[in-house]
Amino acid sequence: MMPKEPMRGATLFSHANKMTQAYHIMLTPLCKETGLPPLALDILLFLANNPEHNTAKDICRMRGHKPGIVSVHVERLVNDGLLERREMPGDRRQTRLICTERAQDIITRGREIQWKFGLRLMEGISKEDHEIMRRCFERIDINLDEICKGGR
Repeated sequence: MMPKEPMRGATLFSHANKMTQAYHIMLTPLCKETGLPPLALDILLFLANNPEHNTAKDICRMRGHKPGIVSVHVERLVNDGLLERREMPGDRRQTRLICTERAQDIITRGREIQWKFGLRLMEGISKEDHEIMRRCFERIDINLDEICKGGR
């Protein structure tokens, strides 16, 4: 059943951009302390939280970043000793990006910020509404997959 008036695309994109901005604001103290730009910290946390998606291509595809900027930040993280590159078994052309032991304190603190960010986003939303929202996002994700595959 379609609502009488669906949310406009501009509104959806505005919410997505605002969420990214708020996320980076919450990460700012850790960025300042570590000297890492927000996107570098975001890449490090993405790799730590999604070890099965551990290539630069995965980061670009799943986070929507351009390859050039990902490459710059990955290089910095490698040079800082926070990531290491490992060849993929059976395919030397692909390189895995692995978080190092040196990165673990930053990752732990970053995850705490991510947790607090999630809690902050849900403030004032009842458990029932949260469950409805979760189901809606699951359906939206399915719809997005269909659109990306060339569906209606």
